[in-house]
Amino acid sequence: MSATARLVVQMTPEEKDALDQRARRVGLTTSEFVRRRIADDDLEEHREEIEAFLTALQTAGPSIVQKLDAAISTATSMAAAIEALDAEPADKDHAAE
Repeated sequence: MSATARLVVQMTPEEKDALDQRARRVGLTTSEFVRRRIADDDLEEHREEIEAFLTALQTAGPSIVQKLDAAISTATSMAAAIEALDAEPADKDHAAE
C-alpha cells in the first residue's frame, strides 16, 4: 500500500535535524522512521495482551501438536483402508469366473 496522506508536524529546525539523523543512522527515510516508531508504540501499548496471547499459545502448543499427530495417524490409516478396498475386485462373484 502506498502512502499518500500527509501529516504536517511543527518542530524546531534542531528537532528536525535530530529526527533526520536518527533515521539516517538506521538506514531509513525520515517518513519510514516515523511510521515504524508509531507502529512500535502500538506494539508497546498492547504488550500485555500480546504477551498473554503468546503464553497461551505456548501452553496450547504441545496439545495442538498431539492432536495434529493423532489426526495425521487417523488419516493415514483411513487412506490405507481405502487403498485396500480399491485393490479388491469390484465384484467377487465375477472374479471367480
